Amino acid sequence: MLPEPDADLRKDTGEKRRRITARGWSVVAGAAVLALLVTLALRTSDGASDDQDGRPGTRAAAPTAPGTSLSPTPADAGTSSGGPDSGPPYAAVPEFSSTAARDTAFVADVAQFSDWPSGTESYGAMSSAPEGSDISDFRRAVVRDARAVCEALADGTEMEGVPEAAGLPFDDPVGQAAFIVEAVTFYCPHRTAEVTDGVYTEPVPTEQDEDCPDASALEAAATVGERSDSDDGFHTAPYAVEVRNTSAYPVRLQLQQRWYADGYADSGAWGLFGDTTAEQAVTVEAGETFTYEGEQSGIYRWDRTQVRVRPGEFVFLGCGYRPGPGPSSGDPL
Repeated sequence: MLPEPDADLRKDTGEKRRRITARGWSVVAGAAVLALLVTLALRTSDGASDDQDGRPGTRAAAPTAPGTSLSPTPADAGTSSGGPDSGPPYAAVPEFSSTAARDTAFVADVAQFSDWPSGTESYGAMSSAPEGSDISDFRRAVVRDARAVCEALADGTEMEGVPEAAGLPFDDPVGQAAFIVEAVTFYCPHRTAEVTDGVYTEPVPTEQDEDCPDASALEAAATVGERSDSDDGFHTAPYAVEVRNTSAYPVRLQLQQRWYADGYADSGAWGLFGDTTAEQAVTVEAGETFTYEGEQSGIYRWDRTQVRVRPGEFVFLGCGYRPGPGPSSGDPL
């Protein structure tokens, strides 16, 4: 049994943890989040300002009752030797056929987090304010930061120093812990013991279902309604858009739109989607359809419109990664 955090810590972080927990974390993730969460939460407690050595920006650890352990130890884990489905110290970690497959699955996994910061070029597309950021920026950034986590650990960085060393974007220790766990699981599983404070010491490669869909799973259609003409030569065309996600996974995507009209300089050129207030990044659940209605106005007699998913600007959430037991023939890493 892992030790329980104290009541105040559970109250402060429980709801956040539920919001950002990725689908079906393997057993290693659960233990590591607790270990990291407690370490990072105590280091950033609100009750302290500067550390005793005077370094600005560091926080003193909150006091604990004598004899109380707030992070798991190898003794807590037991000594099972039956494999990753038998519990600690074994932990199943994903094994992929290629680097590209690993990157795709990792991005799909962490894209499920709900607390990405807005207003950043790298991560904004996954936030509630996606303007000025593309999903491809997010994809590159999270892979870069995952590798930075592994590099920080390889350089001997203490666990509480990893978020800063890797430049992680999260403001709270829960998000930091979750990202570090996933980064290690995918990119440096041989460091599992460091992340879990020694609880899980033998990562076992586990073959994955590399089942992330491609853009063909997204069906986009647009129709133009009855046009209206004004006496001053101004034309208005209402239109409706549908984008159906035929896959078994939710998807975050960005759209493009183009219009055709005689004399229109940008006729047939792909541009921004929708009206000026339209969201440029939307999430469509598995098997669901995103709908949008708008109006195009101007001096041109609008003929027709088309909509598509911007090339490369989509990510399916939770695909390509099957956490849990089921090792391949590989030996423990």
